[in-house]
This record gives sequence, structure tokens and C-alpha cells, in this order.
Amino acid sequence: MLRVGTPKQRDLSEDLMEKAVEFHGHGGPFMVVGLRMGLMALKRLDACGWFDLRCNVKLMWSPPDSCVIDGIQSSTGCTMGKHNIVVEEEDGVAAHFFNRNKKLSVSLKHGILKKIREASTEGEDEVMALMTRLMRASENDIFEVSLEYI
Repeated sequence: MLRVGTPKQRDLSEDLMEKAVEFHGHGGPFMVVGLRMGLMALKRLDACGWFDLRCNVKLMWSPPDSCVIDGIQSSTGCTMGKHNIVVEEEDGVAAHFFNRNKKLSVSLKHGILKKIREASTEGEDEVMALMTRLMRASENDIFEVSLEYI
């Protein structure tokens, strides 16, 4: 069996964004949110990706919110096929990542979720501008985060 030998990259880059767009079919704010959530999990849980990480995503299980899932899959290597990512229907956007004895919970702040939903009705220029802001924003500006030992 072939396996990837190097850890997943841990920073948002143009290359990662291009790979995620290729996987998902287009870019968007929800995909950026998923990329950022996954990258945060790799760093804070000191995970390599693909096999040493599990994820439970809680969101509205329909587009555009569900685009978060493809962002997480692209950034972490957790996939539906390996069953190391599961999705639960719930209001809001949150993900719980597990590695060894640690759990990282990441929730999109309600105000940011509202801005994303509003931007999607305002046209492509506003969506692109919001994607750029989400890529550059600090984690604390867009997410509520907690780390616990389990």
C-alpha cells in the first residue's frame, strides 16, 4: 500500500487553495473556513494529517454551508472514504478534531457566519473580497477555539 510520507502543510497557501478549488470545483468563503479549521487542527494537535486525525463536523448539511467539509478534507486529509470525518446536521458551523488524547473544537463565530451568508446574495465581487478577508483574518477574529485533553 502506498502512503504519503510527509506531513500535510500547515499554512494557507496559494497552492493549497488551488488544490482545494480543483477538488471542490470552485472557491468560496465556506471552503476557506474549512481550510482554516483544518490547518488549525493540524498545528494545534501536532497531527501529520490523513490518518492520525479524526473530525466531526456540525453544520447545515447542504450547500453552501457544507462546502466547509471539502475545505477540511483538502487541508487535513480526513476523508469520507476513510471514515475519519463524519458530519452531523446542526445550526452553525463547527468542527471537533481528535488526535491521540486531545480534542480541538473550532466554531465559526455567529457574526462571521452571518456575513458569509449575506455576501453570497450580494454578488461575486463581494464574495471574493470576503474570501480574501477570511484568508487574512486572525483565527481569533473568526473562530471560537478550545483545546482539551480527553
